[in-house]
Amino acid sequence: MPHWTHDLPAESKKIAFSLRRTPPDRPLKALVTTENLLVCTTHWWTGRTVPCEADECEACKAGAPGRTHAYIAALEHGTREHFIFECTAKAAAPFALWLEAYPTLRGCYFLALRPKRRRNAAVEITCKPFDLSTVTLPPPPDIPAAMALIWQLPGTSICIAQPGDEVEEITTRNRVIDQMRFNPADGKPKTTSRRSNGAAQ
Repeated sequence: MPHWTHDLPAESKKIAFSLRRTPPDRPLKALVTTENLLVCTTHWWTGRTVPCEADECEACKAGAPGRTHAYIAALEHGTREHFIFECTAKAAAPFALWLEAYPTLRGCYFLALRPKRRRNAAVEITCKPFDLSTVTLPPPPDIPAAMALIWQLPGTSICIAQPGDEVEEITTRNRVIDQMRFNPADGKPKTTSRRSNGAAQ
């Protein structure tokens, strides 16, 4: 028998962040909520996108090509959905130019579109100032932790390069990944559930 009640459930404290790219059929308009870009090299490997694991990267050893992506968090104009935005390094160039003129990306209004209106067509991004007195920006999410879930990696395996390094990128601590994937008690691999919707909590 179904259980009926007059009360709505308490709002969950977990907030899911979807990973979004520029749609082919319409522009994406949003306000950046993070202060800086996060950059990571990825591979298309075993049927999905995975981060490059540097010297111990299986995809690199197999000759899989890498591609650099940039990540920010943003609040969509209109729907107010808070999401993680992914684009190629080339498409992210306007964000880098913005950071040359301003101390932070937070509050930057951007429009991303694909002029050729195809799914994998080149993305063009335009950035401009926005009147922040008309909107309250939410705190930015922890992008490395969110991407660890999307990439099905343990969150403790994610670290960010320190300021002053030549490239700011997300890297992985492979020893931690191995410890998380295998049960030291019996030496058997741990089973993990796959997330098919591309969302991170």
